[in-house]
This record gives sequence, C-alpha cells and structure tokens, in this order.
Amino acid sequence: MIVGLYCVTSPGGAPGASTTALGMALSWPGRVLLAECDPMGRRVLPGFMTDRLAGPPGPGVLGLAMAVQADPTAPVSVQEYVLPMVEDGSVELLHGIRDPRHAPQLAALWGPLAQALVTRDGDVVADLGRIGGVETPLGLLKAADAVVMLLKPTLAQIDAAGPRLESLRDVVGDRVTVALGLVADGTYTASEIERVLKAPVLAELPCSPNEARVLSDGAPPRMTFRTSLLVRSLDGLGRRLRKAVADSGAAGVNGDEASWAAVFAAAGGRR
Repeated sequence: MIVGLYCVTSPGGAPGASTTALGMALSWPGRVLLAECDPMGRRVLPGFMTDRLAGPPGPGVLGLAMAVQADPTAPVSVQEYVLPMVEDGSVELLHGIRDPRHAPQLAALWGPLAQALVTRDGDVVADLGRIGGVETPLGLLKAADAVVMLLKPTLAQIDAAGPRLESLRDVVGDRVTVALGLVADGTYTASEIERVLKAPVLAELPCSPNEARVLSDGAPPRMTFRTSLLVRSLDGLGRRLRKAVADSGAAGVNGDEASWAAVFAAAGGRR
C-alpha cells in the first residue's frame, strides 16, 4: 500500500500548527496516524484527548526514543506506542513529549521513525511545530511527501517564514510539495504572500477561537461545530494536500471521507 507522510510546520509565533494537524487527522479519509513530533512539547493529550482517553496513554514518542537508544539496530515498532483516538481505530495518536527538556533525546529517533512511518499501513500527519532550529526533525522532513507551513498573514510571520522556507527547500529539494496554510488574522492577502514566499497557499483558515478550542483545549463542541467554516477549511486543506501529492505521484489517496459526526460519537466527545 502506498501511504503519505504529511508534515505540518510553522515559523513560530503559535499560528495553530498543532490544531491544524489534529483537525486534518480527524477529517482524514481512511486510516491515519497523528504523530506529535514537535520538540517543544505535546498538545493533544492535555487538550482534545483530556476526556477521551480510554486507558493509560503509554510513553509515546519519548518511549520510542528510549527504545532506539537502547538498541539502535532494532526496527522501530511504532504500533506499540500509539493509542486510538476513535473506537474503530481509524485515527490513532503517537503523542509527543511533555517536557521540552527531553528534546535532545529525540535527535536519534527521527531517521528510524521516518522509515517506520513511511512503511506503515496508513497515512501519517506529523506535527513538527516550529522549524529552523537545531532540534528540527530533519529525518521526518527528508522523508515527507508534503510539507505545509501554517502562518498568519502578518509582517512578523512572513518575515520569519522566509528563511525557514528557504532552509526547508534545501532539505527536501524539488520532489516534495511545500505549501502554505493561512490563518486569517492579519492584513496581507494570499496572493501577496505567495508572491513573497514563492509557495502556494492551499487554504485560508478562519480565525475562529471558539471552534479552535475544541481541538486545542478539548472544549465542548457546539452543535454547529462539525459544519463550521473551520472544520470545512481543515478538510479542504487536507484534500488539497492529498491531491498535490497524488498529482506528483509520490503517494496514494485512501478510503472514503471520514465523518466528524462518527468521530465525536466514537470518541465519546463531550456535548
């Protein structure tokens, strides 16, 4: 089976990369793993999954890193460290580190983890957080089929994104789709940002704090959440990313559309 590794990044400044990665995973067609690989720490367990855990979360990424340190020659078995986000197991989570002081322990993990992710059964949405520093998960970027950078259309974010996109292109080359997602909380237009940053804008996400808190903080969803502009925009971003990868021939597109109604019913989401 051909699968895709889709990395979500940011230039810093908290534009919503983790929320975007989670929202994309929950609306993904077919089987998908959300991998929290941000060296600065996890967001999903203390947020969206707060009241949705069916049991102990396990050691997650840090446990994998310790296993690799103990035996660098052994194959990485990701499935032992993931937990289901919905009852049917179609959406799974590899949760990240809690303490950013553990980030140096992850350095040796990214290469073996990338190899394991691209050979597993199902797509992967990996939240890498802010990129450009020494702790950037380069192994995952090198193995990615697509990378989307989330940013706000502000001068500060555009200025920060420029050199990071240049470095990113040096790492991934021309084979990888590199695109942008805009959170509509600024003054510049998509066409202006495309011209300056030389990357396509695949989606403009609304600045919707109430809906975003459902994903970022585990807040109770309103009755209109599943049909909200934010959810529809996140689904659209995922569709366009998959299409870009499929058009490039890098990976396949799996399954049928996941239902947000089924996701929240299966996950025991709060009402």
